[in-house]
Amino acid sequence: MESFQLKVTIPSDEDGCILLRCPRCGELFKVAVDNYEDDSVLDIHCPLCGITAGNFLTQDVIDLALAKTANAVMPELEKELKRELGKMGNGLISFDVKMDYGEEPEKPIQQAIEALQKVTCKDCERVSKVSPALAMSSYTCPYCGIGQFNGF
Repeated sequence: MESFQLKVTIPSDEDGCILLRCPRCGELFKVAVDNYEDDSVLDIHCPLCGITAGNFLTQDVIDLALAKTANAVMPELEKELKRELGKMGNGLISFDVKMDYGEEPEKPIQQAIEALQKVTCKDCERVSKVSPALAMSSYTCPYCGIGQFNGF
């Protein structure tokens, strides 16, 4: 089987921010696409618990990627199995490959969280969106990881 590449595009909101989810605490937050792809941003930090992780993708992004992968791989796998197993057998034994798979639905990604508040880091001056409770108290900047205090 040849290699292939699939592209999953995460839609941004009107401010150019994409929705992310912390794998540890489940906090939803948004970061600007330009800053997310910037080489100067080494890690993304959760604004609530402050951890960095290799994957802040939301479940609907993961589900779409898995569905696209299954829809691309399963027909190719069936062809490859038929090709390989078709060579096997003799007059008494034969192999026939019949795979029963349906196409996985590829649900579009929704940017459903609009209750997030835009905040600007006092240290790196980058904009992100966090929950209103964090915006009014303290949060970790998703880009630089420095704690921000917005108390009274």
